[in-house]
Amino acid sequence: MIDTIDPIPPENIFRVDPSRRALIPFWEIPVSAGFTSPAENYIQERLNLQDLCVLHPDCTHFVKATGESMTGDYIYPGSILVVDSTIPVETGRVIVSYVNDGWCVKRYVNKDPLVMLESSNSLYAPIYVQPGEVFKILGVVTYIVSKPPKYVRPC
Repeated sequence: MIDTIDPIPPENIFRVDPSRRALIPFWEIPVSAGFTSPAENYIQERLNLQDLCVLHPDCTHFVKATGESMTGDYIYPGSILVVDSTIPVETGRVIVSYVNDGWCVKRYVNKDPLVMLESSNSLYAPIYVQPGEVFKILGVVTYIVSKPPKYVRPC
């Protein structure tokens, strides 16, 4: 097991700027991952990603992930996490938190009186937060914006 928390540098945490909005073409017709339907390839309207991903602009942050401890949840190095500070933290939610000396993204598990921060990559050990340790929750990850992972077809 790798004994690291894949710390997120503070410069990778950004506040949402509600004044910066761009409308991007939105295909109202779902795109098939199976058989195609060429008769329905038109753009119906425009969509702003903030309208889709940001429900509470004053309480939302964009966080750039580092490391590979959360690849089981499709969080890869460079993924942009949309983090909402208004959502209640419950067991099973993926959160961004400050633990002792750095920021990290992990799955929250309440093991009263302890908190377990669990990775979704089995190579990484969980972090157990003891009472009295420095622990601050930024918020719950609500969306993940990332490039598709690189796939190498096995020979």
